Amino acid sequence: MKRLSFVLKFSLIFFVSSLVFSYSLQTEDIKIKIINGIPVVYNPKVPASLQKIVLKEDLVISGEKEGVEYTLSDIRSVQVDEEEIIYILDLKDVRVKVFDKNGKGMRIFGKKGQGPGELQLPYRMYLISGKELMFYDISNRRISYYSLDGKCLREISTRNQMFDRTMTDSKGYIIGYFFIPGERYVHELKKFDSKLNPVMTLVTIEEERTPYVIEMLDPTLQFRLMENDNIVWSHPSNYEIFIVSPEGKTLRKIVKDHDSVRITEAEKKEMIESRTVPPEYKIKLPEYYNPLYYFICDEDGRIYVRTYERDNKGGFYYDVFDSEGRNIAKFSIPGNELIFVVKKNKMYSVISEDGNEFSSMKRYRVEWQ
Repeated sequence: MKRLSFVLKFSLIFFVSSLVFSYSLQTEDIKIKIINGIPVVYNPKVPASLQKIVLKEDLVISGEKEGVEYTLSDIRSVQVDEEEIIYILDLKDVRVKVFDKNGKGMRIFGKKGQGPGELQLPYRMYLISGKELMFYDISNRRISYYSLDGKCLREISTRNQMFDRTMTDSKGYIIGYFFIPGERYVHELKKFDSKLNPVMTLVTIEEERTPYVIEMLDPTLQFRLMENDNIVWSHPSNYEIFIVSPEGKTLRKIVKDHDSVRITEAEKKEMIESRTVPPEYKIKLPEYYNPLYYFICDEDGRIYVRTYERDNKGGFYYDVFDSEGRNIAKFSIPGNELIFVVKKNKMYSVISEDGNEFSSMKRYRVEWQ
């Protein structure tokens, strides 16, 4: 009996201790501090209360059912308008393939070439105020704007401004990212008017570099535009996200505590074998992945951050932050998918079947619990 009593007491103590330990893990608070007049939101590894997100697949588009012209081969961008019409930029034939919300082909527009109204190598496609589609053509060195029915509205030469990436806000201002190599690598994010006259420099980051050394997974500055024209940017070497007003004022800084994801030896080998390097150069590999890969914003000001953390099936996790910068949810999708759009409680991702090109699009219904 004494032995049984001891076991029961020990079990009770262990049970209570486990409850306390679990409770302490689940009640890590999100803290907000004002530093130099800027609210800084500190998110712990495990926030006190994460909402559950349930994703239910309800549509896959490959275009094959609609005929050869609609077949998708090399998807570079997906956009969705207020009517839930889906616009997919296919780089293989440099055309935009348009589908209704049920996946039925509606129209195709775009023509490959260097002449007026033609596209050669559009890097990305963005929806502006739900009314126009913007393309940054890095080969023709211009920004092109199209109506939703496929008419080219105007073009702006970028020969004097060699952007790495660029977007246009609802007022016509152009946000451009520049990466300037040299002895010191420089990342710059600048704002221009609709005629590409400089308005302001938003971000400048300088990094030391070693000559004749190629750094794998070298992070480049990421940015997105919110519905209200706020600019969201991050340098993926740190899990820090900044929200900046259209006037250039930093409104908020988001910080997320995280566990670094180590790069395996097999992954390192694959990275080295996939890269052709001149004999005078050396490759430098980090021990860990960057904290974040990329992010997107939805219509409600939420930010979805793709990390390198994997689930037990090899899928990647996304952290979700609300408009105030609080980490409110975490979910994963298969590793061969990338999310492009979250709108009206639906999530649109692209799928790579062969590990290379993205050849189909998937839509999920999103349920917040």
